[in-house]
Parts: sequence; structure tokens; C-alpha cells
Amino acid sequence: MLWLFSQMFLLCLVSFAVGSLVTWLSVRGRLQPERPKTRLALPAPRPAAEQVVIAEQALAPAGPKPARQEPLPVKGNSKTMVYHTPDSPYYRRMKGDMAFASEADAVSAGYRMWTTKGRVRA
Repeated sequence: MLWLFSQMFLLCLVSFAVGSLVTWLSVRGRLQPERPKTRLALPAPRPAAEQVVIAEQALAPAGPKPARQEPLPVKGNSKTMVYHTPDSPYYRRMKGDMAFASEADAVSAGYRMWTTKGRVRA
């Protein structure tokens, strides 16, 4: 009986050693130090000439100041690049971080017209 026990013990010891060796060999290649990741360069800032001028106001002669300035009729959202006209259902709700004098100005600045989810483009 002792002979059988020693045979089983030796078989388990050898299989454990072989399994450990195979595992160590397979993991050995992965333990090499990682190379530092290359950082991507940021794009160069745009020159001032490429920026779109939305509205310019001429200096008024020294005289009575107007009581209230009329807001520009087209509002634009710079995150979504969508502009809203007064006939848009979202016009009153949106704050609009950009303002345009006309729809043509908004389109030339790269904005697209507002759409509702149910609206189908022709």
C-alpha cells in the first residue's frame, strides 16, 4: 500500500512541476516591460484669418444710444452645429451660443438647419 501511495505522490508532484513550467514559459514573454505609448500631437491652432466673423457693428456717432438692440434672428449651437430659425419649435427653448444675421451666414459657417425627428428630407 505504501508503494501505491508513493507512486501516486510522485505522479502528482511531476505533473505539478510540468504544469508550473509550462505556465511560466507561456507567461514569461508577457512580463517584459511595456513600451511607453506615443502621444498624439494636437492639431495646430487655426490662424485668425480662418475664423468666421458673425456680425460686425459700426461705431455709432456720439448721440443718443438705442434703448435696446434687436437680437440676431438665427441661433446656433456650436456643439451640434445646428442652427434654429424663429419658426423652429426649439427656438424659444434654446439659448444658442452663436447668433447669425441670416440662414446663409449660418450655412457658410458650417451649421446645418434644425430638423424634427419626424421630418423627412426630400
